[in-house]
Amino acid sequence: MDTSPINNSKRLLLKGLERYGIKLEDMIDTAMELCISESREDVKLKLREIMLKKLEDPNVLILMISALKLEEEGIKGNLPFNYQEDPNYIYVDEVIGMTIANEISGTKGIFNFRWYDGEKPGVIGILDKRGCVFLDDAIAGFIAGCMSKVFEI
Repeated sequence: MDTSPINNSKRLLLKGLERYGIKLEDMIDTAMELCISESREDVKLKLREIMLKKLEDPNVLILMISALKLEEEGIKGNLPFNYQEDPNYIYVDEVIGMTIANEISGTKGIFNFRWYDGEKPGVIGILDKRGCVFLDDAIAGFIAGCMSKVFEI
């Protein structure tokens, strides 16, 4: 088993996401819900490849793990706001999502993030309905950034 820091972090993230019922396949399926393409199977294969690669990017991993940890601390009541209310003046969750999308594919990712965040397909909507303040935006940013990468030529 590879015990490099990247692989340890990747395992930590994927295990943490599984506690919220999120697997890689769920993120791929969510991404495909808003995909407009005639070659959907090709897109899906390329998306999987990109997602796996981006889960080895230390900056993406750190941002995703940060969202996971913030979610856990919010549930415990350890953040400086009422996590259960998800107040409008707290926007760092959106910043995390946009930063992940930007890290993966730049401005295109940010625009795509707004679309995924607004439509809330698949696991993004499920997390939002569960009241997950940080993870819904982090996952939306990850999906949006990766989908934007798929269509780069």
